[in-house]
Parts: sequence; structure tokens; C-alpha cells
Amino acid sequence: MSFILSFNKDSKDKRVAELEQIWNKETTPSLASASATPSKGRGIYFVEPRGEVPQNADEYWRVFGYAKNNAGNYICLSDDEKFIEENNYLTALAMQEILLKRFGVCDQKILIVGWGKLTTQLEVVLRDADIHILNFNHHKVQELTAKYGAKAYFEKADLTQFPIIINTIPKQLIIPPFLRSVAKQGSRQGFLKGATNKDQNDKKRWGFKKGAVVYELASPPYGFDFGGRDPSDFGIEYEILPGLPGKFYPKEAARAVYNAITRYIEKETARPTIVLCITGSSCSYLKLLPVLRDLGAKYDLIPVLSPNANLPNRFTDIEKFRTDIREICGNAIITTIAGAEVLASNKRIAATVVLPATGNTIAKLTSAITDTCVCMAVKALLRNSKPCIIGISTNDALSGNATNIGTLLNRKNYYFIPFSQDDPMNKPFSVVCDFSKAGEAIEAALKGKQLQPIIT
Repeated sequence: MSFILSFNKDSKDKRVAELEQIWNKETTPSLASASATPSKGRGIYFVEPRGEVPQNADEYWRVFGYAKNNAGNYICLSDDEKFIEENNYLTALAMQEILLKRFGVCDQKILIVGWGKLTTQLEVVLRDADIHILNFNHHKVQELTAKYGAKAYFEKADLTQFPIIINTIPKQLIIPPFLRSVAKQGSRQGFLKGATNKDQNDKKRWGFKKGAVVYELASPPYGFDFGGRDPSDFGIEYEILPGLPGKFYPKEAARAVYNAITRYIEKETARPTIVLCITGSSCSYLKLLPVLRDLGAKYDLIPVLSPNANLPNRFTDIEKFRTDIREICGNAIITTIAGAEVLASNKRIAATVVLPATGNTIAKLTSAITDTCVCMAVKALLRNSKPCIIGISTNDALSGNATNIGTLLNRKNYYFIPFSQDDPMNKPFSVVCDFSKAGEAIEAALKGKQLQPIIT
């Protein structure tokens, strides 16, 4: 399935160029062109942090960005838990580099404001630091206290004790103690305008350690409320650090974006996966191919060919048949028991279909014999309670295999494609399924129902 990638060509964010390279290398086909018009729903537009959503975004485009947005086709990357984890980890690594460059070491006394997912990554990366937490979430008080004890603060902390403060909260909740007392008395702005030089120069009363560095990792409006004053009035260095992953690790940051986009696409466009088992009824192969083309339009098909299905026969050119199977299914053919066994771990598989199913295979399934890749594929998926749909094609259905068919008809998770005698006069015991009913039978089985009537 093809998607077109587009973005702001004037962007200076390094992630954009890296994302384009990854996309062109790993997504086929792809096209990085803002002027290209994709087919409906096949356009991907990437908006870098603090970038603008394009005005012409419509039903043809899916717009992926960092900030929340109510646009109809806008997808927020921060709604992807895996992306949040990867992006926060890169942010924490960048923060570590900044601290090492500024202080030479990371074993500093640090106050982290907020105890969320970014703080969790900061704790992991800055493991040598003496970390304290200032929390504003009532629901986390007990948990935080149990973990940090006296190093955990709730709503207020003595900021004069910390040479380094890192804020992760995008809301102005942190008011220095001096300003907090002023706010209770009346107009904060009015008081500040009339403040004396002594008040403004009394750095201790302003509530920060002399020479402290405050790093702002949150989005606007940020976490500190300085009462309209310049942060330097508080005797601190105040640095707003947006987009650290893109500045320090653009390649890794672009990979996180690419992974999030592809996860979304896979989820949105996911088709049920069907394991298609083909056994040795070679006279049915010509009927099978058009059915597989129809199924391939609706399902992702994983082909499994039994040993007998790989042998030369008088009805088809076996090499051409195998080539057709690979092209229709788009997946490699499984021909070994070991290859079929691992199918059990594929959570996207919805069912197995044995079409055509010989009397030999039906007898083995009835007796739980697993000596072919087809039998193993069925067994592997039955283990996970996935339905198995049988398309009979055998000359002894109404003789030697009648009891076996009757057993499977009465066994849980087995379903049958409707069948009938194909030549009652010349082959009175032969039964073949109605290949044209395969799609309906699979749909019914996925709902836990047997398509009726079974005998047509």
C-alpha cells in the first residue's frame, strides 16, 4: 500500500530531513513532495514541533504533529505511548549532555518539577544525580513519598537548596515563595512596580539559590510564574529548551516519528491475516487461483504448501503454480514443520484455511497427527482457539473418510466450506467444496458461525 510523505520544505528542524531519508529508504513507494496529490487517505504530512498545520489538509492527508489539535485528520504523536517513551528518553539523554557540558558531572542536587513520564526517563538517565521531586498531583503523593521519602515535596519546596531545577509541567504552577506571599496580599504587578531596590536585590527572598540554573523542558505556558519579571531578576539562569530530541539526536528522533506513523498506518489499514494451507489435490489448483485472488484483496495471506502440493502433477506446472501463489499472497511459502510452528506467535492471524483439503490431511487432523507443515499450521492456530476452515476435495469423502469428516464437523473451531458430490455417477464417493463459497465461509467462521447449508 502506497503513501505519500510531505512536510514544510522550509523547516529547519533536522528531524524533517532525517524522516525523509528513512521514509524514502524503507517505505515503497514514497514521494516527498508537497505538490503531489495522493489518493484518498494516502497522504502523510509531518508537522515538526511548533510547526503549523497546513491549511489545505483535507481527507487526502493524515497530518501528524506533536501538539494537540482539533483538525479533522490530525493525529497527535503524543497519543502514541511508545512514541512518548522513545521521545522522552531522547529528551533525557539530551538533558544529560547539557548538564555535562555546563557542570562537567551529573552528580548534582537536582529538583525535578513534575512526576510524569518524562521524569521517569530523567530518573533513568540521570541516575548519578541527587534527585528530588516537586509534585502537584494529589493522586501520586503516597506513591512518591514511599519512593523518595524526604526528597519528595508536594506543591512547594525550598528552592534555595537546589543549584539545578528542571521543570516538566506545561502549566504555571511554580511561584517563588516571595511572589506567593505577595499574591495573597493583593495585586502582584502593582507591588512589583513599587518594590524597592533592596527587595529586588534580595535574591534569597526571591526564593532561588544564588546562581541556580532552571531548565524548562515543558511546552508553553511553561511551569514558572515569574510575575511578569525577567527571570534574571531572580538571580538565576533560565533556559527554555524546546525540541531537544531534534537538536541532539535528529536521526533517532526521526526514527521515533517514523515508527509512530507506521504503527498508525498498520493499525488503520490492517487486514486480517489468514494462513492458507494447500494440500495435494492438484486437480483443484486451477479452481483455487481465482479464489485466492479474491481472498488476497481482503486478507493478508500466508501460504503453507504440504509436501504433496510441491510435487509435479499432470494438472498444473508446479513451478508456475508456486510463483502464482507467491505473487498473489505477497508472502514466502512455508514448506516446513518448523516454519509452520512459529505461526502460533503471530497475533494478527485470524484463521487457517485448508483449501483444497485431501482425505489424507483430513484423516490426520482427526487423529491429531502432525507430520506435515499443513497439519502443524492447523495445530499451531487451534492452540490459540483460531478457527480452521476446511475445503474438502477427496475421492473417499463418503467412504473411508466419512467418519473423519463427521468427527471434524462435530469438533470445536472446525468449519466447512459448503460441499457436494462432484460426479455422483462416475465417482459416487467423491466430494468437492464449492470454491466460490470460500469467502463467505471464512467470514462466517470468523464470527463463530458455520455457513449454511453445508451440503449443497
